Amino acid sequence: MNNIDNAWLIAIYPLVAAVLIMFFTHKSRIVSMGLSVGAVALGLIHSFVIFLNFHGHHPYEINLNWISAGDFHLEIGCLIDPLAIGMLLTVNLVSLLVQIYTHGYMAEDEGYTRFYSYLSLFTFSMLGLVIATNLFQMYFFWELVGVCSFLLIGFWWHKPAAAHACKKAFVVNRVGDAGFLLGLLMLYNFTKDFWTSNQDIATLSFGKLAGATQWAIAHNELALTGIVSVTAIGLLIFMGAAAKSAQFPLHIWLPDAMEGPTPISALIHAATMVAAGVYLLARIFPILGITGSEALPVIAWIGGITAIFAATIAFSQNDIKKALAYSTCSQLGYMVLAVGLGAPIIAMFHLITHAMFKAMLFLGSGSVIMGCHHEQNMSEMGGLRKDMPYTAITFLIGTLSIAGFPMMSGFWSKDMIIAKAFEVSPALFWIATITAGMTAFYMFRIYFKTFEGQYRGHAHPHEQPLCVTGPLMVLAIPSIGLGLLGSPLMGYKLQHYFDAHFHSHMAHGQSGWEFFLHELSQPMGYLPFLMFIFGTIAAYLTYMAQTKIGDKTINEWFKTNFSIIYQGSLNKWYIDEIYNFFVSILMGFFRITFKIFERFFIEGALVNGLAWRGTEVVGEVLKTQQSGKLQNYVLIMVSAVGLMLAWFVFR
Repeated sequence: MNNIDNAWLIAIYPLVAAVLIMFFTHKSRIVSMGLSVGAVALGLIHSFVIFLNFHGHHPYEINLNWISAGDFHLEIGCLIDPLAIGMLLTVNLVSLLVQIYTHGYMAEDEGYTRFYSYLSLFTFSMLGLVIATNLFQMYFFWELVGVCSFLLIGFWWHKPAAAHACKKAFVVNRVGDAGFLLGLLMLYNFTKDFWTSNQDIATLSFGKLAGATQWAIAHNELALTGIVSVTAIGLLIFMGAAAKSAQFPLHIWLPDAMEGPTPISALIHAATMVAAGVYLLARIFPILGITGSEALPVIAWIGGITAIFAATIAFSQNDIKKALAYSTCSQLGYMVLAVGLGAPIIAMFHLITHAMFKAMLFLGSGSVIMGCHHEQNMSEMGGLRKDMPYTAITFLIGTLSIAGFPMMSGFWSKDMIIAKAFEVSPALFWIATITAGMTAFYMFRIYFKTFEGQYRGHAHPHEQPLCVTGPLMVLAIPSIGLGLLGSPLMGYKLQHYFDAHFHSHMAHGQSGWEFFLHELSQPMGYLPFLMFIFGTIAAYLTYMAQTKIGDKTINEWFKTNFSIIYQGSLNKWYIDEIYNFFVSILMGFFRITFKIFERFFIEGALVNGLAWRGTEVVGEVLKTQQSGKLQNYVLIMVSAVGLMLAWFVFR
């Protein structure tokens, strides 16, 4: 048995660790931490060995029969292909570093071992989702990821804000998952003859989704557009991805999820839960990309709207973690935009680079919070670079990468999305380009307010131990250099690894530098770069140089003259309030309807009517038959026997 044959063990390692911690080692911090970290480390090594041994692009797939009922069959298995390998490496690496970091961050928490058991269970769920061979199996792990996120976001359940946040995340994701399930069932219903006639193929197998859908279209089972169509199925499944990946208007749970401990904020916002939506879209792209389907333009516009909408909110947030959360929403919008533009491989490229620098940024924010004695308001920070040099330099690296500083990871992956938008849609190109400048502004705003200038707080900031800063330094390496693997300078190696047929515009024999410089001379190359410069300079003038317009700083002047815009951004454009308004109307309607139904139907017609009055009437009738006189009972018995005899004689 080689390493690919037992690839399913990668998901089992953290499951075993979770079970052992929950039931056996929860009283020992060191043993529990060792089990959890060791399981993920083993999974990372195993994933790396598979990466080294996997050759070609033919996927390895093994399935076991899970449920059989007549012609219906459902399988559970393990799929290993370049896409899965990339996700296995990403999830395991980020999870490992987050778990090492957790040892320092949660050291004084009473729920230390419980947190590690949840982390292991969460990692198992995500890895199970990654290696799923079919949509049914993915949905199972999809829901398990949701349950684990509920547990982790609400880990400090005694805090009302945390309890509210985990319920909010759970409910919003249920809305999206209802669409996912409905789309999945519709897809199976209209392609079931394809699966039942091919018993050797896993039902809703990713590798056969395109063939099954084309079969349904050819047999007039499915239309391309309409209420019941390929487009409708694609958009319903996309609902699940939109909720998991926090796309407008189902984005509202993500910032509130910051109420959970920072390690899980890093894990959720980097390589696990939010990444699952983009990964799902990449897996079902054979359905989304069918010629004649209208799902992709809708997906592209939702991604573009989310990217720029979330960026406008990140401008004004003062909580360092919530500012990073809206940054995550915006970057996920870029990924979804890439899928909608017909480039899922580029979306996966940005997913992987984003996982590295965003995990580093969140872990860096946690280091800052600990160093400032659990202060999260950036207005109470400043000047921390002197007291926390390792955290500051790694945070700056992450800021440069996500903002699009040339040659860093985020520069290559994000600019490829913008270049793709330039080819497909001028409107989406400008949205993506403007968002790039906004990203540079709000990220340098976070950096300048936190690490530069004078300290404005009341604590005594200090650098964190190696178990906290070590993961930051490790993540800084891929944040700088990982993007080169997907750049033209290295012939788009990462994209060609994911898809051997990946098409670039680089001419045969053309050098990577020559192609890069040519692209940089085009609007799709120099405009995003100019936006990066503009956003960075604007942030510097506003928050570092404190440049004044009249007698007010730029920040104060904007708040005064554009107070409506500022308040809208600060209050997240009142989306939560709008939801609360409609929900309150709906709940009021339900309350009134319930009271009417309860009072007039249940209590009136059934309880006080049929049950009470009906029983009373029946009792009065039967009471006449219970006189207590023996001769009456004998008369009834004789009459009954006489009637029976007459029936037998004269029938």
